[in-house]
Amino acid sequence: MVNTLIIKNILKKVNIHPIFFFLAFTSIITGLFKEFFIFSSIIFIHELGHTLVALTLNWKVKVINFYPFGGYIEFDEILNKPIKEEFLIVISGLLVQILYFIFITILFNNYLMTETTYLMFKHYHYSILLFNLIPVYPLDGIKLVNLGLSKYFSFKLSHSISIFISIIFVILFIIFSITNYLNMNILLIVGLLLNQIFKEKRNHNLICTKFIFERYLYSLKFNKTKVIKNENIGKMYRDYNHVFKRNGEYITEKKILKNKFGKNIQ
Repeated sequence: MVNTLIIKNILKKVNIHPIFFFLAFTSIITGLFKEFFIFSSIIFIHELGHTLVALTLNWKVKVINFYPFGGYIEFDEILNKPIKEEFLIVISGLLVQILYFIFITILFNNYLMTETTYLMFKHYHYSILLFNLIPVYPLDGIKLVNLGLSKYFSFKLSHSISIFISIIFVILFIIFSITNYLNMNILLIVGLLLNQIFKEKRNHNLICTKFIFERYLYSLKFNKTKVIKNENIGKMYRDYNHVFKRNGEYITEKKILKNKFGKNIQ
């Protein structure tokens, strides 16, 4: 009963892009439904991996978006979640997809799948896997890069660098596509990627402010502490408590945030 309620609740959060339905329709009338089904099944399994691990870690799923060429999950969570937890969620999609392909390979090796179907699975599996590793928002690749940067740089700087990397790689992706196999599908992918990058860039200051305000709003505690010179709250890190050093005096993070936001921290 509980599992059924969880599944129903998750299904309510699924948002399928209209072009996805259009491609499903065109695949039927053009005789390419098998290819579409295989491609879509891999995307579904990939996002299922993210979702299951997120639910296991008690993350709240806001929306599961299915686009024509991939998926993207939005979480209703604070930005100050542990890096380790986010890493597990990000990597889980890739790992579950690999397990799915291993299962498909077992079916093929036991003569339960034709070679033609297996080769389709193999082609789409590696295409989706490699595509997701491209460091461009909102793909898994840039999330992994951002998590790596967050271990050594402040939240604000890590986000800025991630946006810059996304712009560079989407330009490289466009150049590669133009010189090799530019088509309508590639144009749709580029459009979706550019939209996400510009959205991330446009919301940069808002995202960074949210990260800091969460530290003020909630009683978050971490095992590590970092000393920051002066009162530059823009240099705050993920997974760290902070102490600010000003004129030889050490000031707690809570006091700095209290002075900034003008409220008492409970």
